[in-house]
Amino acid sequence: MDCDIVNTGQHYDYEMNRQFFSELALPDPSADLNVGPGSPNEQVSAIIGGLGRLFDKGAPDIAVVPGDTNSALAAGVACSKAGVPVAHLESGCRSGDFRMAEEVNRRLLDHLSQVLLCPTPSCVRNVKAEHVIAQVVEDVGDTMLDSVLRYKEKVKEREADAKLGRSTGEYAFMTLHRAETVDDDKTLKGVLESAGSIGIPVVFSVHPRTRARMREFGMTAGRNLRVVDPLPYLDTLALVNRSSVVITDSGGLQKEAYWLGKPTLITRDVTEWGEIVEAGAAFLVGTDPASFRRGYRKALKVPAEAFRRAGRIFGKGDASAKVVRVVSRFIGSGRRARS
Repeated sequence: MDCDIVNTGQHYDYEMNRQFFSELALPDPSADLNVGPGSPNEQVSAIIGGLGRLFDKGAPDIAVVPGDTNSALAAGVACSKAGVPVAHLESGCRSGDFRMAEEVNRRLLDHLSQVLLCPTPSCVRNVKAEHVIAQVVEDVGDTMLDSVLRYKEKVKEREADAKLGRSTGEYAFMTLHRAETVDDDKTLKGVLESAGSIGIPVVFSVHPRTRARMREFGMTAGRNLRVVDPLPYLDTLALVNRSSVVITDSGGLQKEAYWLGKPTLITRDVTEWGEIVEAGAAFLVGTDPASFRRGYRKALKVPAEAFRRAGRIFGKGDASAKVVRVVSRFIGSGRRARS
């Protein structure tokens, strides 16, 4: 089965985009839309238009659309207008918080998709409870777990923490990027102050959006926070692997920390990955310093059993092979998008 990659350019900084192609030896994109900066509406509009022009030249048998970004939603809309079936990879995860653009995007995309590729059993239950109309609903496991397992030995070989002057277990690793976290000055200030209050150094990998907001609000990181630019994928995993705790609002990093056996303080009130919270390996701490410190004390006592449940929740690391089988069967069946 031939596969073409379309890079939308929603993330336009090298560190957040082309660096991943180079580092992971991915094939070059067949098309690069170069969307670049702009408001969410401008980016979505540009992606819909760009994909529409591509489909006019030759529509694929199916589009595999991952995640819950603006690019994902735009791809779903473009495909629906062109009659291209959609397989939504990471279908069915829910936070219930509609302030999050990602929550809106993934719910809409599920309803635009013909094939729902769910990463966990609870995600399957979510789409069935919502009566999402799809031709195929499958629990395939999480392809991000496949990636972590594939590169785990390389991660162990990395010396990312040595470059930053940190030894194993002596720091927390933090990322922040969601609009509801960083676009409000009081919320962002609360998270930064809270992270600095837990009593250990914090390596803070600063997303371009977060850096821009800190500059806009006149904020600087406290003495306990060491600010670094966005890091390559393997360096990020190496820093997580050698940290004592992860602090993040990222859905993806919550999972990666869990698979690497690291407890997580989630700087939100809800998460789309409630399975990790239920397993006792992550804690919703919001932005309050006292809540952060309580969460950190709990994180230091997480039992190993909490992490051993990963295989029962997210699959065995063979999600990619399952995705290929499900998508191939769908194409072979001759089914198409709803008209």
